[in-house]
Amino acid sequence: MEILRRPVVVAVVRQGSTIFSILTLALFALLSAVSAQLDIPLRDDLLQTMIREAGSGNLDYRNVLAKLEFQGIQQCSNNVASQWAYETNVNEFTQSQALEAQQLYSEFQNQAWQLISRLNINGIRDPTIRRRLTFLSIVGPAALPPGQLERYNRVINDMLSIYNSATICAHNDPFRCGLRLYPDLSQIMAKSRDWDELQYVWIEWRRRSGNQMRDLYEQLVDLNNEAASYNNFTNAAEYWMFPYESPDLQQELDAAWNSVRPLYEELHAYVRRKLRDLYGPEKVSRQAPLPSHILGNMWGQSWTNIVDITMPYPGKNRLDVTQEMLNQGYTPIDMFRVAEEFYVSLNLSAMPPEFWASSLFVDPGDRDLVCQASAWDFCNRLDYRIKMCTRVTMKDLITVHHEMAHIQYFLRYSKLPREFRDGANPGFHEAVGEAVALSVATPRHFQAIGLAPRYSVEPSADINYLFALAMDKVVLLPFSLTMDKWRWDLFNRVVNREEYNCHWHRLREQYSGIKPPVLRSEDDFDPGSKYHIPANIPYIRNFVAGILQFQIYRALCQAAGQRSLNDPQKPLHRCDFYGSGAAGGILGRLMEKGSSIPWQETLQEATGEVRLDGDALREFFRPLEDWLRTENLRTGELVGWTYDGDYCKRSIETAGLQVYGSGFYNSAFTVESPTCALLITIISIAGCLTSSLQSAIVHL
Repeated sequence: MEILRRPVVVAVVRQGSTIFSILTLALFALLSAVSAQLDIPLRDDLLQTMIREAGSGNLDYRNVLAKLEFQGIQQCSNNVASQWAYETNVNEFTQSQALEAQQLYSEFQNQAWQLISRLNINGIRDPTIRRRLTFLSIVGPAALPPGQLERYNRVINDMLSIYNSATICAHNDPFRCGLRLYPDLSQIMAKSRDWDELQYVWIEWRRRSGNQMRDLYEQLVDLNNEAASYNNFTNAAEYWMFPYESPDLQQELDAAWNSVRPLYEELHAYVRRKLRDLYGPEKVSRQAPLPSHILGNMWGQSWTNIVDITMPYPGKNRLDVTQEMLNQGYTPIDMFRVAEEFYVSLNLSAMPPEFWASSLFVDPGDRDLVCQASAWDFCNRLDYRIKMCTRVTMKDLITVHHEMAHIQYFLRYSKLPREFRDGANPGFHEAVGEAVALSVATPRHFQAIGLAPRYSVEPSADINYLFALAMDKVVLLPFSLTMDKWRWDLFNRVVNREEYNCHWHRLREQYSGIKPPVLRSEDDFDPGSKYHIPANIPYIRNFVAGILQFQIYRALCQAAGQRSLNDPQKPLHRCDFYGSGAAGGILGRLMEKGSSIPWQETLQEATGEVRLDGDALREFFRPLEDWLRTENLRTGELVGWTYDGDYCKRSIETAGLQVYGSGFYNSAFTVESPTCALLITIISIAGCLTSSLQSAIVHL
């Protein structure tokens, strides 16, 4: 889901959809150059006056912050309004207006940073003022000198242009060309069960996208590190780590993943057997990593598109209330009213009048628009909106609740200073929205609101539901770790330029148990086939949100009396905290803190926990994990995977292989021993972008 609560233009890529436009390409570079931490433009005369005062030592910090706060409101609102106008009516005029508004905003950033950089922040005794100024002092690439900033923007823009323009020809049909990632290639990867077609598309997309930008990405690594140094960080990994406020973030992430990994390995083993049954043991080994091209997704980050061929109990479908909604005459407005009533039942806020007057709930059908569901904060403490092309389906009803959770978050922290109007860390907004979605998706909730009056839960349908959910939520976790661990290692110079691609595949094998369908080399650049790499968008927030949502959900269920380890009638995955004032109180207190205190303190107050922990996720999926363990024991499936040969060489020509065409190959020699894999040591330094810059773009 997309959250826009600062004056920026947002490009969002989800697992099933992409938003691209000329404006996105032009403005994303601009977004990258401007930290959303400092989203308050100043008049030149006022700014210069404050800079002089700072130089003379006569600057009053509270006065500076008050002026920054006051001056920013109108410009911020105007800027967000311009982006809204473009996304709800895509044409050349709104595009130019949005670009102009963004340019007006960005012109002040470097100057304002110069003001903050003159202040002795560490000498300030008041912790709130010190925290506000610290947030304002981190402006990211905007701190680069003009020439370097222009180069930074150009490199990102050039890579996005390559990505957005990449097309391939159809498998075995060289005259049907121009196939794009969305919708063409994504549909092939989702629906095709033809091994050769999937392998061809996997290879060709990477050849036409990532391979074309490798030299540019090497430049971007250097520019990221230079920008970090101007912000007083050692490197970009440390800079990306900043909003998580943890000196041991790497260890915390690894510990959280290790607590989830046993569930993932059981799921991996079961799916491998089902795919081996489909494609044959000569293509899918009993113990090797999974070939990444047969997982229903271009990057193997979600396996939901192969649920139909791997479902534990075919025919035992989870509840879908779409038909009942249609029978009862639901409209999109009804769906938003139902969502509002959910939050009111928790003693949270009803939507303000401006929300109902200005939001866009359906596609008007008379103009082009960006239909991606998104929540918007217009910076003025009054105007909050959702933009969504809503359809009357159960899936969209759950999405409406998720998006309205962002509005609730905006409302709860609206009284805070602007620097703190953000999630407690970059994963919190999505974690809250997903915790609500877990509650709303239960049969218990649909029964409570009259959409499933006669539904009774069957254990087999329960397992199918948990399985389908795990194929998305659990599978995304190791992919998310790989995305940023790979970049942290590049920023930290743990990996040299001659190992970029092979290091990517080592991490994919290590964390996800996935391998490329054909041998890769350093002539390839497979990470670049994923949008967030050329767009320079941190990804670790998806891992953080994926763990946190279950911790928050469990705390809310506990408060609502809907969770008990000793009561088989109250398993965590069936909990619905609808109507619980106690749960609403916890959620409200969590949201109202914004980013005013370290996220660990916010989490502790809400859940009693102080770190990321996969225990709540394991509890949620425990019935599925028990079933998978039993099933894998029954079939004698190996849980885990063993290294079965090289997946990447510096050069294919020197790898002792017979090479055919665009990367297809047959082995001519025996691969090196699996024990060699034990000699590989992966050093990872964790990190992520500044909280506000991260919050501009949210990926689910």
